[in-house]
Parts: sequence; C-alpha cells; structure tokens
Amino acid sequence: MNKRWNIDYKQAVKLQEELAEKVVLEDFCKKPDYIAGVDVKISRDHILSCAVLVFSYPDLEVIEKKTVQVQATYPYIPGLLSFREGPAVLRCFELLKVWPHLVFFDGNGIMHPRRLGLASHMGILLDLPSIGVAKSKLLGDYKEPKNKKGSYCLVKDRGQVIGAALRTREGTKPVFVSCGHKICLDSAIRFTSELSKYRVCEPTRQAHNYLEANFG
Repeated sequence: MNKRWNIDYKQAVKLQEELAEKVVLEDFCKKPDYIAGVDVKISRDHILSCAVLVFSYPDLEVIEKKTVQVQATYPYIPGLLSFREGPAVLRCFELLKVWPHLVFFDGNGIMHPRRLGLASHMGILLDLPSIGVAKSKLLGDYKEPKNKKGSYCLVKDRGQVIGAALRTREGTKPVFVSCGHKICLDSAIRFTSELSKYRVCEPTRQAHNYLEANFG
C-alpha cells in the first residue's frame, strides 16, 4: 500500500481520491476482543506526539499503552491532516504487541470532502476496522438530535450520508461519527454510543488524557 507523505497538494488530493475508492463500508468487526483509541497532538516546535491505547472489550480494561514522538514534516493544510499525523500514528502501531480489532480516531472517516479523513486513511493502511469521532463538524448538513444519550441525526453532503451527529450524553453537544474503514455506520454509531461515559468516547478520551499526562 502506498504510504507517501511528503508530496505536494495536488498529489496528496489525487492520492486521497484513489484511496477513497478502497474504503469498505461493511462490517468486519461485529464482536471485537480488543479495541484501541488514538490521539495525536502537536507542540509549538512541531513535534507530533501520538498515543495508542488498547483496551479489552467490552469491559474497557487497559491492555497496552504506546506513545511516540516524531518531527512533523508536513504542514497543516485543511483536508490533509492524515499526511501530517499519519507517520506518527503508524509508528505507534508498530510498537503494539496486542493488535486491536477496532480502532477509534479523534477525527473523521468519510466525513471529509474527498471521503478520506484520518480514520479512513489509517484504516486502509493498517487494514483495520476504524471509526472517526470528531468533536466538531467538518462539513455536511444535519438536524440537531434529541437531548438523549444515543439519539442521532444523519449528516449529509451533496445528498450522500457521510456520518451522524450523535448525542453521547444528555446536556452536551453531539459528536460527529463517521465510518473509517471496514465498518458500517450503524455499527459505528452503536460502538461509539456504547463506549461513551462522557461526551468523548472512552477510547479516544483516555488516549488524549494519556498524552496530556505524558507530553502536556
């Protein structure tokens, strides 16, 4: 699989369009034994820190924690986040001893202008079922879901369903769930709602907290 990173904007867009055709929106993970949460942050001196936490499912016992720090080599360009963060994510996964069956990313899957956000891009390269859970909407139109945990409304762009605005906790703003790779939207919504105690689902919330504790 092509893992080119340091390419110009036009080449990156073309690669996204090519990889988007490889995204599978069918379930390959009905009963995972292990799931993972991924989060990435960048410092003022352009150092990328990535954390991958692996949990048992469904009890969410932490099985493994891995972190890496690498120098960012790609600029921040809207819509090309995976080219900036991808190398750190892949490096972190290389350290894992326990391979997850499903991965949550703090970002988008197909809820992306070219239908290839971080969760989809990494899902393809890792060949893993993946879900994108973003705290803000990148694009699309939707109606506000009811103020009840588990309520959701579909997000559409140009007539296509690209994800869902999901209420993970009463009294909080919805999160935006989209399929990354090898999973359907119904399952992505179900897993995200099930694994959310707070607004942000536990796999990515704990990965974020681990990053803050170690590289804050």
